[in-house]
Amino acid sequence: MAEDEEYTSNDTNIFERDPGYIRNDSHDSEVTRFIGHWPIAPPPDFMDWGAFSENSKTLSNVRHLRTIEEGVFEGLLNLRTIYIYQAPALLTIPATVFRVELPNLKILRIVHTGLQAAPLLDDLQTSDIMHMVDLDNNKIKRIGRRWIKLKAEQMLLNYNALEAVEAEAFWGSHIATLSLKGNRALSHLDMDAFVGLNHLRRIDLSETAVTQLPTRGLEGIDELRLQDTSSLKVFPSVYNFENIRVALLTYPYHCCAFQFPGTHDPAAHHRHEIFMQEMKQRCSDEGLEAVSVPSTPSDRERRWAGNWSSSAGAEDSLGDVPVSLCGSAVTVSPVRAECGRLSQNYRQVECRPRPDAFSPCEDLMGGWALRGAVWLVALAALAGNLAVLLVLGCARRSVPGFLMAQLAAADLCMGLYLLLLAAQDARSVGRYFTTAVAWQTGAGCQAAGVLTVFASELSVFTLTVITCERWYTITYAIHLNRRLKLRTAAKIMAAGWCYAVCMAVLPLLGVSSYSKTSLCLPLESRTAVDSAYLLSLLTFSVLAFCAVSACYARMYCVVRGDGQGAVARSDATVAKRMALLVFTDFACWAPIAFFGLTALAGQPLIDVPRTKVLLVCFYPLNACANPVLYALLSRQYRRDLLLLLSRHGLCAQRAARYKGAAAPTLTSDGPGKGLYVQHHRHNQHYPNHLRLELRSPPNRRSTSVDQQAGESASSYL
Repeated sequence: MAEDEEYTSNDTNIFERDPGYIRNDSHDSEVTRFIGHWPIAPPPDFMDWGAFSENSKTLSNVRHLRTIEEGVFEGLLNLRTIYIYQAPALLTIPATVFRVELPNLKILRIVHTGLQAAPLLDDLQTSDIMHMVDLDNNKIKRIGRRWIKLKAEQMLLNYNALEAVEAEAFWGSHIATLSLKGNRALSHLDMDAFVGLNHLRRIDLSETAVTQLPTRGLEGIDELRLQDTSSLKVFPSVYNFENIRVALLTYPYHCCAFQFPGTHDPAAHHRHEIFMQEMKQRCSDEGLEAVSVPSTPSDRERRWAGNWSSSAGAEDSLGDVPVSLCGSAVTVSPVRAECGRLSQNYRQVECRPRPDAFSPCEDLMGGWALRGAVWLVALAALAGNLAVLLVLGCARRSVPGFLMAQLAAADLCMGLYLLLLAAQDARSVGRYFTTAVAWQTGAGCQAAGVLTVFASELSVFTLTVITCERWYTITYAIHLNRRLKLRTAAKIMAAGWCYAVCMAVLPLLGVSSYSKTSLCLPLESRTAVDSAYLLSLLTFSVLAFCAVSACYARMYCVVRGDGQGAVARSDATVAKRMALLVFTDFACWAPIAFFGLTALAGQPLIDVPRTKVLLVCFYPLNACANPVLYALLSRQYRRDLLLLLSRHGLCAQRAARYKGAAAPTLTSDGPGKGLYVQHHRHNQHYPNHLRLELRSPPNRRSTSVDQQAGESASSYL
């Protein structure tokens, strides 16, 4: 084997002003030589031309090469490899160039050139099947009808500019592996594109824009690759693929077709079942039994398997394919049975990506328990928040009431999100995978995703603002003229709306994606930007929870008083209700934040099914808990509701009790007990009853909230 050699020539007549080099590939004893604008001239005197004329011709880095003339390969009977590389000016190769006899040619590689059409190889005469025809990374735009005719183990047309493959494009060809990967503009693939193509075992259509997969001509394939081909929404019936063993697809739902072929194509499944029953009956009538035997490849198939194994690795070689057929009169070439026929068990096909709890086959929710929980939370959220908005919309405006309305609006969006999921689940029970791709890539899932992210972020933001406003009001109760104004509150909430809208819209612009899971949540983290986006969502929730917890703790310290008598009992009630608010916030936010952060760190602590339960049951729980804790159980809300009903002639007597708030009164507890001003403030949300105590000594001040029977702590907080 000769050593690698290289040279550069300044002979512009030969190289068209594009110098190059000659080298000998040490692996295959391949030698390199430039092929010029006319038949090849001798190399420089210091080269042994005989050493460069036996096995291989390589043309590399010739940027001015425009054509290859007829006859350059004449008489090269021992030529095994032709390699043309980095020739951007080479736009076409005349049909006569490969009208030649090259009996030992095994590899033809024309890559990284400007070719706009595949070279015609119909008249290329070889004594055996070629190992590879590689036309990667050119500018080929179209493969016309019956344009390609050759015999090769592999034909590669990856990363060209293909836009269309017409009917019968490979008519009469014998190709084992065909790859069209990376042709992003390939949208038209004729339904008869592969008709007439013989012995095809593997096909790769990954990273293309095909919208339908032809099945005629692909019946005998063993391996199908369709990765990163999001444009293919509908997968054809699996009964079109008689021998398929491996399927690498884009959507996990397409793999469900192999697990549930009857659900995917009921008509074809019914015909298949009828045929199998007929065959079993025929076998029974002839006294034969169905057995399972491995298929035995023919001589041709053994040779192709060996070639694949030597070229692509042992893991790619053909193996035995288990088949079911009647156990008599079997002829193997290929597998045939006079009684019965090859019966493919599609459930044994290796298909990826595999379905999981986030990408289920049968049910979006995965079970009736989860389905019932979603409906319960959705209806409770919708009813509770609509009731809050209805009453607060008719009540007197105040800062707490305005903030409560904002919280109810955010939680209402969460209820709508859950309703969309529940409706989609109801219409696809038992067959979700048949509509999954259309749902997740359609407007419905995108709208649901926007609603849930917007609702979640705005709800967390509003809860934080409400808690801070209550903390300030209670902590600095003596400063009645230093309250949060309605205009200031509106500006703060406008900023919150802007933040929530931005975070909800980002997945529509390519940051993460709502189409990744059946729940329409932005859980995709393929890039650093995606991970940063998810981390920001989780971090915001963690910081908000810390702020809310700190404010609640501070408020409790303020209202606990001196721990004597009724004040102590009142403080205990306040403490319990504050604990309830903190617990509900913690139950909703903490699990999502904790497990989300561990998953982003690459160490998920729970499996996918439990994660789904967590997201469906705990993530939206605040949407139905907030209106109850912050409004529906409060005395002020009952008052506003009764006043609203009294306007329509309902509950007039009960509403009369709430009308006409008393004027401020100065009250004494007795000699030496101090004075306090009692002010009933029924028209403000929410403390309803504020008592300021001024006691001796004058430098001691305490602020206490008088709790009414049955009134929720949310009236103050």
